[in-house]
Amino acid sequence: MKQKIVSLLLTLAICAVLSAPAAALTPADISGGSPSGIVEDNGALLITDTFNKVVWRVEGEAVSRFAGQINVTGLDGEPVGRYKDGDLASAMFMEPWAIVPFLEGWAVSDAAANVIRYIDDSGVRTAAGSGKPGNADGIGTRASFDRPTGLAAAPDSSLYIADTGNGSIRKMDTKGSVTTVLTGLSDPTGLCWVDGSLYIAETGRSRILRVTDGRIEVLAGDSVYLGDGEYEGGYVDGPAAKARFDHPQGVAVGSDGTVYIADTGNHAVRRLTGGRVTTIASAENNSTTPVQPRGLLLGADSLLVTDLFAQTLLDLSTAPISFGDVPAEEWYAEPVRRAAERGLTDGTGNGDFNPDIPVTRAMFAVMLSRLHHGMDGGAVIDGDASFLDVPDNSWYAAAVRWAADNQIIPGDSDSFHPSSGITREAAAALLYRYADFIGFDTSARTDLSRFSDASDVSAYAADAVNWAAAVGILNGNPDGTLAPQETATRAQAAKMLVTFMDVLDI
Repeated sequence: MKQKIVSLLLTLAICAVLSAPAAALTPADISGGSPSGIVEDNGALLITDTFNKVVWRVEGEAVSRFAGQINVTGLDGEPVGRYKDGDLASAMFMEPWAIVPFLEGWAVSDAAANVIRYIDDSGVRTAAGSGKPGNADGIGTRASFDRPTGLAAAPDSSLYIADTGNGSIRKMDTKGSVTTVLTGLSDPTGLCWVDGSLYIAETGRSRILRVTDGRIEVLAGDSVYLGDGEYEGGYVDGPAAKARFDHPQGVAVGSDGTVYIADTGNHAVRRLTGGRVTTIASAENNSTTPVQPRGLLLGADSLLVTDLFAQTLLDLSTAPISFGDVPAEEWYAEPVRRAAERGLTDGTGNGDFNPDIPVTRAMFAVMLSRLHHGMDGGAVIDGDASFLDVPDNSWYAAAVRWAADNQIIPGDSDSFHPSSGITREAAAALLYRYADFIGFDTSARTDLSRFSDASDVSAYAADAVNWAAAVGILNGNPDGTLAPQETATRAQAAKMLVTFMDVLDI
């Protein structure tokens, strides 16, 4: 097929970043489809649909077909893809995966057709690829790919292509000349180009890479090699090197360097900032989405996410977490922010955190269970234990049962007293038992006599308080007291939890 592309300079191309406020782009219903790639177009959205084999245009709640046709169905009634160039209405796609600005139009990876398509007002035509699986550099149709997926356009007008089946990254210039720039990857998919670096979702190894001047850096993700070229992912928040993903397929980078990841296999959207990975949305805390997230589009304070199964766009806030009653200069401001980002604790409504109110035993059990789930997204937070004062359907029941079954909460009583405030020493005891439960060293000790009220520490909590004081989880007050019998406040609980995570490097 004859290649036809006009060589022009590209004035705007990085990765999926909105140039207009996201508030003007209302997520719309793509009924019956599988939204995959997403890009902004003058205040509207262009979205590739791998089920219907078309590209949609979404403006507010209005959805129209931008390119491709879906009037060909198979015996099962589902759309059948075909590889056919033509005008916008008559062209056909096999599996339109990603879409990015290119030249004066758009580049689309047609994965099942093994080609890169080019769309402008005149129609759809082939930019590169022979239409058959292969691995050859060359110009236009002399080049070949094996399931090209993710795309990223760079400011020099070149187009980066995730050649998934070949485990490589290819580069196409404005004249359609394709070269190989990186090989040896395991099923690379989502791409993003920012500030001279190419970010890659290496799906096969469940990790996120950054390539700068040919140097590959693993930004986040750890996986287990199973043999035969297969790797097992996981679901772990925490330090980037220890974080685990499950076959992520999308990546986007904000102006502040924050990396957002469509963690497809975990049904979640994750965030990497400050060297740590956190979860910002998951099927665990949202009953409908995300199911299989893929495409990411960043706005000013929002992130639009395509989902292959949800049939709608997920709109997430990326605004920094803050609370009206947590002044930035307070000692607890940073711990509260980090605890909220990790999902350990929530606000109390109306934009407040209420840092000085007491933490109940039920609240602390839930915070601890959330910390554990962040460490192991596959963990089941529930159990068989029962307490007379813990109703089965209460918001904290599953967390209490989990903690009791794992001896984090002593199981020698019929009552838990969920509404009672948790003392500082009791909170230290729960953290001590939890650290032991997950196999961390709790042998550190210090001299508690430096605190004037050391004798107030209960016998059951003596080892826990000593350990917590030794590693900095439980600190003394300015007056030289430890206050072990005082009820912990929400601010103190946040501080203890994030210090615990820092000490154990989780």
